[in-house]
Amino acid sequence: MSLSQAEQRILASHKSRIETLSSQVSQLVAVVQTLQARPVSPQEEIDQIPGRRIENALTGEVAFDVTDINKRAQPIIMNVSQDGPFIQTHYPLVLWRPSAPSNAANLNRWRPVSTFPLPDQVVDTDIIDILYEMFDGGAGRQFQNAPRSAGLLSRPDNLVPLPIPTLWSPNSNIQFQPTYLALTWDGSPAPTQGILHVDLPGYRVVNL
Repeated sequence: MSLSQAEQRILASHKSRIETLSSQVSQLVAVVQTLQARPVSPQEEIDQIPGRRIENALTGEVAFDVTDINKRAQPIIMNVSQDGPFIQTHYPLVLWRPSAPSNAANLNRWRPVSTFPLPDQVVDTDIIDILYEMFDGGAGRQFQNAPRSAGLLSRPDNLVPLPIPTLWSPNSNIQFQPTYLALTWDGSPAPTQGILHVDLPGYRVVNL
């Protein structure tokens, strides 16, 4: 039985739609295959870690004095919990404070770790300059080819984001290795010892 012209038009229209849908399905399959084949980005890898995200900062301190000038001095060691990884999101926030003698002019007041930037470009009292390195102490891995300047640090008024978030595995022993370039201690009375303080801003991933 032959089809009427109206039925033939309807059949042709359905055939065209089916061909269009088939082409769209093929395109979507190709897109999915491309997405599956591409490397996972660091952020996507972190997002795939199961667990709750909890704001956190790894913190450590170490004492230093004038005998540490121009030395790779005692490092600050910060341990990542075995409960889950730590995701560092910003450059370290590093400050120091005079800790001795008990009558030091600026005892326990936060001080900068770089003479730049100074509003008046004058090196006043109780200022230090440092270089720093960071290691995964557990694996002995170094994360830069040479010590970094204090320009690659956050400040209390400006937390500087990392180029990409950095994942520190559970049980990592993060070492912050300072080198003290200069210490300007001429207050009245001048400090004889300081405490270097480091915060690594970020968050933990934990299963609660």
